[in-house]
Amino acid sequence: MEIGSTVTLAYKGTLDDGTEFGYATAEKPMVFQTGMDMVIEGFEEEILKMNEVGEKKTFTIDEYKAYGEYLDDFTQKVPMEQVPRGDVKVGQRIWMASSEDGQPMPVTVLAVENGIVEFDLNHPLAGHHLTYEVEILDIEEPPENFVSAAEKARHMKEQSKLLGGMQGDDFR
Repeated sequence: MEIGSTVTLAYKGTLDDGTEFGYATAEKPMVFQTGMDMVIEGFEEEILKMNEVGEKKTFTIDEYKAYGEYLDDFTQKVPMEQVPRGDVKVGQRIWMASSEDGQPMPVTVLAVENGIVEFDLNHPLAGHHLTYEVEILDIEEPPENFVSAAEKARHMKEQSKLLGGMQGDDFR
């Protein structure tokens, strides 16, 4: 399969203990364009190795090509009066604005005590190996002159340097 192809697939995702964390069916399939950072790295790598409609494959992705390792200290304590929803409960997932860019991100409530709420900022699947059972339902060839997200980022970085913009390696 070529980078830039649009893929339609059905899948079932499970953890090592057999817990199902996600699925897509033939009636409600997953559709994405490869090369556009629309899915996790390890998933896309395996899908790109598949080439035919009807092809089935089972594969496991380690945490580093999925949602990363679980970081015990990736938590944040917030006074209850600063939590928009004052009725939060341990284990609940809520959306919270990031202090860095203001973008909302899902967090899990770890503890609520003495007027302080502790949030887990890790992705719920961080630290897990993910096993997928996949069936390709359709493949559309990439559009002519397709430019991947990675190629676009490299181009924008080069253009910024030429125009006197940011010089850092992390500019995207």
